[in-house]
Amino acid sequence: MKKIFFLTIVLTLISGCNKEDVFEFDNAVTKQEVTSKKEVTSSKTIALGFNLVFTGTYEYQGPNPPRCGSFPPMINVVNTAEGTGTHLGKFTAHFDFCVDITDFSYPNGVEDAYFMDENGDKLFVYVEGFVLGGRVPGMPNFATSYFKDPFIITGGTGRFEGATGSGMTNDYNSSKDPFSHHHWTGKINLIKK
Repeated sequence: MKKIFFLTIVLTLISGCNKEDVFEFDNAVTKQEVTSKKEVTSSKTIALGFNLVFTGTYEYQGPNPPRCGSFPPMINVVNTAEGTGTHLGKFTAHFDFCVDITDFSYPNGVEDAYFMDENGDKLFVYVEGFVLGGRVPGMPNFATSYFKDPFIITGGTGRFEGATGSGMTNDYNSSKDPFSHHHWTGKINLIKK
């Protein structure tokens, strides 16, 4: 008797629902879940590896009192570069900064620095550190000075808008040519769009 009673209750519950009710409920949940996931995904960032190789040309090295001041003895350095890298493809770069010639530091950091891809989108960076004489293991014998400094990605334009990240430079000047040689590695966080 109990079995028949439970079977009757189950059949009543099943017959009380139709496919449309279940289908509409499933669709409502699915639509809500998809909307929620889209909203969350569109505001998230994605962390990616960052690897750039480029060669720079010293466009200017000399006094610039309005930009750098005169004490301690400071010089203005402008370096433009070309290279290739992850998330940038082929790019050009621009660095305009002041160097303290008593210790070869850039005490104000390299604030005017960016990479620009072939579409004109810019990635802004900040670097602070020293140029050190000589070479370190892992660099070519013809390296005359090197700079291994931390860098920070501070934003950008176009597809790099809102970008963040950081890493290390691995750069040197050479006795074989007048160029600066650069290899930057780190992480970049890009906003998913």
